[in-house]
Amino acid sequence: MAKKPAARSVKSLLTLLAQINAAAPKRSKASDGWIGDPAHAARKSDHNPEADGTVDARDFTHDPKNGVDIQKIADAIIASRDPRVANMIVNGKIISGNAGPSPWVKRAYKGPNKHTKHIHIGVLDGKQDDTTPWEIDAAFGGK
Repeated sequence: MAKKPAARSVKSLLTLLAQINAAAPKRSKASDGWIGDPAHAARKSDHNPEADGTVDARDFTHDPKNGVDIQKIADAIIASRDPRVANMIVNGKIISGNAGPSPWVKRAYKGPNKHTKHIHIGVLDGKQDDTTPWEIDAAFGGK
């Protein structure tokens, strides 16, 4: 029997994590996460490892006091139309990327967690390891 690959966060989201940490080094990470807990494991979730071990989602904590406003991050990514995005969930809204229904439109999210304490960002498999910097400067007072 082949050994199952170890779970790993995809490189595109590690790039985003590094950018957010650099822009807001004192931010809270209380609601950060990448790999699913038992509740995620019991259902289909981008936080669960795929057959190759990759985990295609990451959550980033809302901490405007220390520089991280999750709505501003979502809006910056929506404005950039980043082709890596599969979906984002923030403040009771779900936003699909280019491949989803109603791309880049904020739609009501019907899940139990409205994502007000963190933003969920999921990426597409084909672009999961693209380490191009994310266009999020506007979320941190840049252009």
